[in-house]
Amino acid sequence: MNTTERRAAVRERYARAATQGDGCCGPSDCGAPSNGSVAVGEGTTAAELSCAVGYDETDLASVPDGANLGLGCGNPVALASLASGETVLDLGSGAGFDCFLAAERVGPEGRVIGVDMTPEMLERARENARRGEYGNVEFRLGEIEALPVADGVVDIVISNCVLNLSASRPRVLAEVMRVLKPGGRVMISDLVSDREVPGFVAASRESLVGCLPVTVREYEADLAAAGFAAVRVEPRQRYPAGHILADPRVQAVIRRDPGREAEVRAFVESIHGGTISAVKGDVGSPANEHSS
Repeated sequence: MNTTERRAAVRERYARAATQGDGCCGPSDCGAPSNGSVAVGEGTTAAELSCAVGYDETDLASVPDGANLGLGCGNPVALASLASGETVLDLGSGAGFDCFLAAERVGPEGRVIGVDMTPEMLERARENARRGEYGNVEFRLGEIEALPVADGVVDIVISNCVLNLSASRPRVLAEVMRVLKPGGRVMISDLVSDREVPGFVAASRESLVGCLPVTVREYEADLAAAGFAAVRVEPRQRYPAGHILADPRVQAVIRRDPGREAEVRAFVESIHGGTISAVKGDVGSPANEHSS
C-alpha cells in the first residue's frame, strides 16, 4: 500500500466514522453515556470511550450532540493550558469535539482552526459549529502533511490520535513548525508504546489504517529532528485493550495467523494514550510557561 492508497483508506475509514459512527475499536466500562453518544462498537459508546481516555462528563455535556465520535486516545485540551485570546490549530479535527472544548478556553477573542481531510467529517463539524453557535471556530479541508494555514499564526497545535495514521509524520511536524509562532507549543495525544510493532502486524494492510502506536523513541527523535525544544513524550493511561482487540482489522490479522494471538495481545496491552509536548524555540522562551 503506497502513500496515496493509505491516505485513501484512512479517509474512507473516517468517512464511515462521520456517517455511521464506525470508531477505532471496541468496549470500555467507564461511566454512563452523556449527550452526543455515538456507538463505536458492540456494547460501548463514544462517551464511554472518551471517559476512559481522559474526558469527563462536563466535557461531554458542553459540546453539541454528535461532536464526540469516540475517536480520541487522550484529552489534549485539558493539558494544553490554553489562554484567552490564543489561536489553536487542531490536526485531524473530526467532528469538532476538541475544537469546541478549546473554543471555550480561548474565548471570543481567541480562534480555533480545525483541519481534516475527510469531507464528511468537515460537513459534520461545520453543522455542529453552526448549531452550537461557535463564532470563533472554523474548519478547513486539508491534509496535515500540507496544512492550509499561513506561516507563524498559531499559538498552539493540538491533535488527538491522528499523527499515528500519517504516512509521513516528519512532514507533519515540519508543517507544525511552520505554522507556529516563535515560542509556540505543541500538545498532542496519540497512541504510544515502548515496543516496536511486530513485523507481521506492521506488514498487514489492515494495520496501516488501524490503531497502531508510535514508539516513544520515534516521537522524541522526530520532534527533535523537526527543531522542537522541551520535547516530552509521556505514556499516560493504558489504552483499553478490548477496544483494539475487538477491531475487525485486528481480528483479521489474528485469523490469518492464530498461533500469534498471544503476541498480538501482549503488544496491544503495551499501548498507552501518550502525551507529546514540545516548544518552537529555546526552552527558556516565554511560551514555555504555558506548557505542561
